Amino acid sequence: MNASDAWTGTPVLVPAPAPSLELGIPSAWNNGKSCGRLIGEIDLAATPAAVRLARSYVRELVGQHFGADRTELGDLELLTSEAMTNSVLHARPRPDGTITLSVMHLDRYVRVEVTDGGAAPGQPRAPKEPLPVHGRGLLLMKALATDFGTHRSKNGATFWFGVGVREGWRLP
Repeated sequence: MNASDAWTGTPVLVPAPAPSLELGIPSAWNNGKSCGRLIGEIDLAATPAAVRLARSYVRELVGQHFGADRTELGDLELLTSEAMTNSVLHARPRPDGTITLSVMHLDRYVRVEVTDGGAAPGQPRAPKEPLPVHGRGLLLMKALATDFGTHRSKNGATFWFGVGVREGWRLP
């Protein structure tokens, strides 16, 4: 990675006590009733450069939050890259031209959400139809993520995935 590719900002942690977020997506983590703590969120321009920035942001944020080093965050970085790439290439940005990247701590999991403006023009879908995940990204999600899925709202479409907190990561 070039120095210019790295996230140069400082991750901003949500001060304790963090807000509880009721997640509306059924999840295997807690019988669909998981509550999470937002540890960071960023809006990125919906461009290919956003993929590098998102990967770096998640690595720095989760590393700081859990005390994990870069070697422990490879799967999380790879899955973040795949989710962001899918959003940049196959979806519309939100009305302000951005994609939102959110990172949450759920019990013993890190959940990453990528929210965009939904399907790109020319790709109409029924409102209840699940969002597709194509090619290598789906295989990687199945192999490396603890859980993943999609949901829609009036604000766009969100793809999310979770990975378990590894043994030795310091839980805050």
